[in-house]
Amino acid sequence: MLKLFIALSAAALITADAPSLLVSGDRTLAVTAHGTPARIRIDPGAPTMPTFNPDFAARAGFKPGWIGTMARIGPVSVHGRSAVIRLDMGQSEFKRRATWFDAPIVDGADGLIGPGGLPADIVTFAIHPPAAGETTVSLPLVSFGYSGMGTIVTLGNAEVKVLFSLERERSIATAGAGAAIAATQGGSLDGPSSRMVINLAVARPVRHLGLATPLRIGPLALTDMLVRTGDFGSVAAIADKDAPPADPDEILVTGEKKQKRRLRLDVGRDYLDRCSSIVFDKQAKTLTLSCR
Repeated sequence: MLKLFIALSAAALITADAPSLLVSGDRTLAVTAHGTPARIRIDPGAPTMPTFNPDFAARAGFKPGWIGTMARIGPVSVHGRSAVIRLDMGQSEFKRRATWFDAPIVDGADGLIGPGGLPADIVTFAIHPPAAGETTVSLPLVSFGYSGMGTIVTLGNAEVKVLFSLERERSIATAGAGAAIAATQGGSLDGPSSRMVINLAVARPVRHLGLATPLRIGPLALTDMLVRTGDFGSVAAIADKDAPPADPDEILVTGEKKQKRRLRLDVGRDYLDRCSSIVFDKQAKTLTLSCR
């Protein structure tokens, strides 16, 4: 989960009319970045700001300016650089601020970009051919700034940001989002803790969360997900099926470090493979899922 922080307002994106874009196959687009041919991967859950791998930034001769970037991955901060580059996505060249870090952001391509960074009013991700029994539901489309675009699910008094990523094999939530989901959907942690690379080669601890009541997001019914147990919140309130019996002599220290809760859920291919398409309509501000 990548969150970008920069000290300026968003620049104008579209310099030519581009009513729609269909994204399919390997979701890569041949572009020219700073005069250098590149292949950029398009993902529905990717940052709005074009994010390139460091080897491409060096090859293309990106000149870092005074404005830096930072990726927050739980308690780990990964600092990056940014530059205003010339970007041509096949229609006309325009200037755009791009970023890069010391670690690669994507495999099999030179960079990564979300629908918010594309010069098209409507971006359609064609995942699979339509199947019998599909349901199509439109949700409010919300921009999360440079972090990307998605929707919001309200659970009690908590608002969880939901993004959709075809780059992720498994759906995953921050600790705070996992706790909010578990509280309303009857969730419990099960299985051992493991470590998972989240972004930029940073691995964080995760556990499996099973839900007694599925979490409905449009046509999708999520019955489980991974939870980042140490990131942006606490999972202490979630029932633990594998917890050992309480030891009366055990001393537990809590609240040593207060973290700001970041309620975010990334829905991955474990559920998106049930969908034929995801449509981002920026003008209508709708996100439409067609899934079975």
